[in-house]
Amino acid sequence: MRRIFPILTALLITVLCSSTAWGQSKWGHISGDFGFNGMYYIPDSIIGAKEVKEKVRANTWLNLNYTNSGFTAGLRYEFYSYPLIDFEDIGYKGQGLTHYFLDYKNDFIQVTAGTFYEQFGNGFTLRAYEDRQLGIDNSLLGARIKVTPYKGITLKGVWGIERKNFDFEYTKRHDYVRGLDAELSFSDMIGTLSEKGFVLSVGGSFVSKYEKSEKDMYITLPDNQTGILSADKIPQNIATWAARLNFGYKGFRLESEFAHKINDPNNTNSYIYKNGNSFLLTASYSMKGFGVEASFIRSDNMDFRSQRDISASTSLLSINYIPAVNRQYTYALLANYTYASQPNGQIGVQAQVNYKIPKGSKLGGKYGIDITANYARFHNVEQKLVPDAEANGLMNGTDGYTSRFFAFGNDLLYQDIGIEFSHRFNNKNWKLDLAYNFITYNLTILQGHPSPMFKGHNVMGKVTYKINTKHALKLELHHLYAKEDDGSWLYGLLEYSIAPHWFISVADQWNYGNADKIHRTHYYNIAAAFVIKTTRISLNFGKTKEGILCIGGVCRSVPASYGLGLTVTTSF
Repeated sequence: MRRIFPILTALLITVLCSSTAWGQSKWGHISGDFGFNGMYYIPDSIIGAKEVKEKVRANTWLNLNYTNSGFTAGLRYEFYSYPLIDFEDIGYKGQGLTHYFLDYKNDFIQVTAGTFYEQFGNGFTLRAYEDRQLGIDNSLLGARIKVTPYKGITLKGVWGIERKNFDFEYTKRHDYVRGLDAELSFSDMIGTLSEKGFVLSVGGSFVSKYEKSEKDMYITLPDNQTGILSADKIPQNIATWAARLNFGYKGFRLESEFAHKINDPNNTNSYIYKNGNSFLLTASYSMKGFGVEASFIRSDNMDFRSQRDISASTSLLSINYIPAVNRQYTYALLANYTYASQPNGQIGVQAQVNYKIPKGSKLGGKYGIDITANYARFHNVEQKLVPDAEANGLMNGTDGYTSRFFAFGNDLLYQDIGIEFSHRFNNKNWKLDLAYNFITYNLTILQGHPSPMFKGHNVMGKVTYKINTKHALKLELHHLYAKEDDGSWLYGLLEYSIAPHWFISVADQWNYGNADKIHRTHYYNIAAAFVIKTTRISLNFGKTKEGILCIGGVCRSVPASYGLGLTVTTSF
């Protein structure tokens, strides 16, 4: 096994380098992308931006891919030896070949050897993916087979070891993941179903992780004493399974998935033996000018990782994924209070209604008015301690608790009530967007801040003026009124664009409501970007607030920073 990975890497490099001259000829095609994201750091004691020893830090990567007919080979080199400080804080530091693979695909089969990404269903049992902004790359190093024996039937099998940042000692690891997935699309198999507007598919997956139990685990007992969970009582094979359904008829859609995980004592659940489960149900209906969607999600003890001693404060070695069903915002101020999915305990609902006031009506004008209203609410799951846990006052080493499936817990985690309006005026050059959100956010549970429940009123207004076919001006203003946490905020953005090459913006977040007058800070940012063909170069100077960065319900902490940044990305 030690010889396989160097041989595979050497083969990839040989193939790619020798193929460079071939370009887009009959011998194949070379493609790829390059990225550089660097920053010069300046200390600022007021916002908490610390002195950085290496004042210049950068994240750099290069992807190369070679394709020829059904054959694909690729590799990625990452240089993160002196990464941006928020990546170093999560342990994403190092350099090397982090992604390399050989892949062959035809109409019947696809075979991959090396590192690869894969997702089963909604990700309840398996989601190996990359998100560069979050510093997440939990690709699997191993093999994948995908078979399509008949139209509408898809079978997948995977085996691999998860990437652990820049720890490349795969041969020394004692944990790996294996999984199977099957999907039957009846609307693809039976042509008359799709012709009549039906969509129908079912699927199922099974994923198991093996981790050798080599040592006893030390757990906390009452009176600050330490107990031992012996290695022979720690399960080495942990299995999950899931079943899913996708049904649609014309404008109606119903999607659902249920997953179950057997006992998995680990660091994130305080080493309890309780089984876990997740359930997602989404229904939607749409027609011209109107759409409605509603979702229900429950997740209990479903944090699933390759290594049991990994902390819940990081997404490292996560095998599965619990999707966020609440609405995702790009608003600068609401981003500080984005809800992160809670795999080990959440139950909630989300609903959204979209309506368009018709074009040509007195109220809608020439282009109509788009209205979006949404509501989301999430609680922890109900927990009733099992007798052993109740007697000892501690769940470690027991079954932990029981929970009624549809019962909401006492702790509210997050609530969002929002409405948006979007209208393009009759001359088409002016567009107005307005939004209001009332956010309730549990700082104690979601961010670990021992503070009262955060309640914030956020108002947003955005005006876009299209000067001509190339020039446009955008003004965006936000106000977040709150008494908790850092108090109220104001945000403003002015952006001027010259399509398709130039973007220039000036923005500022002002924490005018902070109880500490010294920290009534302006977090300004001046930025410019130039785009030519597939290359984008951007420069920015300013301050970043300490907080969280969330994408799709997955979040990480971001430290305060101040400085000059340069980003270059290109593809070929």
